[in-house]
Amino acid sequence: MDFRALRYFVAVYEEHSFSAAAKRCFVAQPSISGAVQQLEAELECALFVRHSKGITPTTEGTELYPKACQVLDDISQIKHQFKHSSETLSLKLALLPFLSGKRVSALIKKLIHSLPNLDLTLVDINERADARIISKTLLEKDEVFHKLWIDRYVLAIPLDHPFSSAAKVKLAQLNNAAFISRAPCDIIESWQYAIAKRGLNIKVKATVKTEEYALDLVAAGLGVSIVPLHSLDGRTDLSYCEVADLKLERVVGLAYTKDMAVAPSLLAAISNIEKGG
Repeated sequence: MDFRALRYFVAVYEEHSFSAAAKRCFVAQPSISGAVQQLEAELECALFVRHSKGITPTTEGTELYPKACQVLDDISQIKHQFKHSSETLSLKLALLPFLSGKRVSALIKKLIHSLPNLDLTLVDINERADARIISKTLLEKDEVFHKLWIDRYVLAIPLDHPFSSAAKVKLAQLNNAAFISRAPCDIIESWQYAIAKRGLNIKVKATVKTEEYALDLVAAGLGVSIVPLHSLDGRTDLSYCEVADLKLERVVGLAYTKDMAVAPSLLAAISNIEKGG
């Protein structure tokens, strides 16, 4: 039995969603679904009931959950037992929600490859951490910022929308368009300023918290939305295009306080990643 499949199963069970579990584990959703299906085949039973509103654990899934947690905890304890603490570089890293899973995974892979003794813990953006991967707009005055990548924003469009076959549209073409807004959103102020400056009228049909909810409403035909291009990975139920006369970007990087004692080896690894090494 694959221990990774157990970890993915636990993530799905706790998040009540395959897509949320994929974001939590920094992998593509098909990897989560495939691992759970393999586990179900090995155990010869269904672990979740899939339905239009999400998933519900079966009786077997509920029985497996505490046992899977115990196995994963035992594995973690074994790893820590044979680690030499004097050789370990600990880092608690907070992640801004809804970043590109591929880019975050690539970043973590490079850090671990550069620092074999790195003891990395990923936490929510609101938890205490040694460093944070954030949008530059969230940088505090006492923090140092190392740019990692830039997220480009595009216009998400329903498949039956008049713009669905367009490569680019001008902002003026969105006058009176139905729009799905998000809050919080890194570029919402820039978007609203551009709309107001041109005297355009945008009809906000709904305001949601996550890119996933926004995209689901777009796919349902309720309006268009401005989202990071990476959030469209794997979505075949909607289209997108560029806004020709408006460039919206989010600069993502690693931030930590100026007075934090950062290991030289960690700084060297981050610098190497910035250079694409």
